[in-house]
Amino acid sequence: MEINDRLLDVLRYELEKVGLQTTPPVLDEVLLVVKGDTPVAYVQEDGFIIYSTLCNKEDALPVPTIVNQVWEMERAYQEAPVMHIDSVINHRKLIEYNGIILTARYDGDGQFTFASWQYTYDNNAVSFGHYFHKNHYSAAKADFLYRSGLADRSILFQLDELAVIRDTLLFRGMQDSALQLKEQESLDNLLHRVDSMLTPSNEPLLVAENEMEQES
Repeated sequence: MEINDRLLDVLRYELEKVGLQTTPPVLDEVLLVVKGDTPVAYVQEDGFIIYSTLCNKEDALPVPTIVNQVWEMERAYQEAPVMHIDSVINHRKLIEYNGIILTARYDGDGQFTFASWQYTYDNNAVSFGHYFHKNHYSAAKADFLYRSGLADRSILFQLDELAVIRDTLLFRGMQDSALQLKEQESLDNLLHRVDSMLTPSNEPLLVAENEMEQES
C-alpha cells in the first residue's frame, strides 16, 4: 500500500500519543520512528517493522499496534465507496450487515471519525448514529459487530476495562525491576492476549463482507 500524506498524518498523530515521532519516507518508502534523536523502528511500505537496537523495549512496545491499526484504517478507507445518502455523503461505507452500516470520514489533521448507523426501511436514510472520533477504530468495529448481531456483547470485560488492565500490565512491566524472566514472559503473553481482545477479530467482518459481495 502506498504511503500517502493521509497515512503519514494519521500515523504521526497516533505516535505522538505515546511520545514518538516519525520522519518522512526515505530509502524506498521506509519510515523512521524515533523518540527524540533515538531511532525506535523502521516501517516499510507494507507495514513490516524492523526494530532499532538503540531504543528501549518500552518505547518500541506500542509501535506494532499503532502501525497495524493505521494501515488497516487507511486500506479500509481507500477501498470503501462513498455513501449514497446526501446527509452523510462525506462518509465512506466500510461494511454493512443486517441493516447496520459502519462508515468512516477523514477529518484532516490525522484523525478519522467512524460511525455506525441503522438504515431506515427503504435504505434512503440512516438513524441512531454511534460516533467514534480521533481514530477509535477498534471501538467502532466492536460497536458494529454488536449492533449488527455478528458478535455477542456478553463478554467478561468491556473495552474500557480492558484498556485499564493493559495500562496496568504495561506499567508493571516497565517499573518492576524485580521481575524474573519467566514472569516477564508471562506478562508479555498476557499483554498480547489483552491486545487481541481490544482489537476485535476481523473474521465476523470478513463473513459480512463476503455476504455483501454475493448480494451485489
